[in-house]
Amino acid sequence: MDSPGLLTTAAPHICRPTGPWLSAGANLRGSDAFPRAQLRLALQEQRLRAAYQTIFRLHDQQPVGQEALARLLTPQGRVVDAQAFIDTASAIGLEPRIDADITAQAMAEGSFQGKMFMNCSSAFLAEPSCVDKLQLQHRQWLEQQLGSAQRFTPWVLEITERNLHTDPVRLRDNLEPLLDLGFELALDDFGSNHSAYPYLAALPIRYLKIDRGLVQASMTIPRSELILRHLLHLAQDMRLITIAEGIQDTTTLRWMQDIGVHWGQGFFWTRPDRATSTTALF
Repeated sequence: MDSPGLLTTAAPHICRPTGPWLSAGANLRGSDAFPRAQLRLALQEQRLRAAYQTIFRLHDQQPVGQEALARLLTPQGRVVDAQAFIDTASAIGLEPRIDADITAQAMAEGSFQGKMFMNCSSAFLAEPSCVDKLQLQHRQWLEQQLGSAQRFTPWVLEITERNLHTDPVRLRDNLEPLLDLGFELALDDFGSNHSAYPYLAALPIRYLKIDRGLVQASMTIPRSELILRHLLHLAQDMRLITIAEGIQDTTTLRWMQDIGVHWGQGFFWTRPDRATSTTALF
């Protein structure tokens, strides 16, 4: 993805879990894609930033929220997408640390409307101290909203399908205090390489984010289209809101509208950007 431009200052570290820099837009995967020492140094120097991408309702293309995405700044000021370093972070146990920093920045932002989607690994959400911090940040956000027109809890915790390592029943019990405060849950990257059905069955999921690979494949591969239609029927029966990821052109948008997806996000509308204000969009 392109550089998000001007970004927020780093949030304080919270909830600590028990080579050359890559340019923005690099598409490397695997634990060796990003140097471990450089990732640790970047976190130590608080060079992790949140960038935001707007989510739109498809039938009228009105903004309904945004997703907070992790970015790293190099010492030279270049921006590194999460896809370049998140596998390394997961391999060395630092993904919960990244989740903690980005959720803290997003919840401190304050100047937004609609839903705020925040990526969270199951390891992060299963840690009681992390849940405690989210409750504290929510209370601080509520204090900032006194006298405002905000009438709902905006937070949506996106559980990434590739990181489902925690027993879903245990996870549900741990998240109960947040659910009582109005937090909602989404399954991210649904339809990718791993199965999230146990989580869909055990957790009160509200949003189903459809993996961009399945979105694209459904346009040209009949069996992929059948899989997507099956997922949409399942979502309808469970009264879930579906969100298509990776909408990049009018053709994809029209296809997602025709097939019945509710919301979407992608480069067709906006790239992740700190400078984008959803308040102005609403």
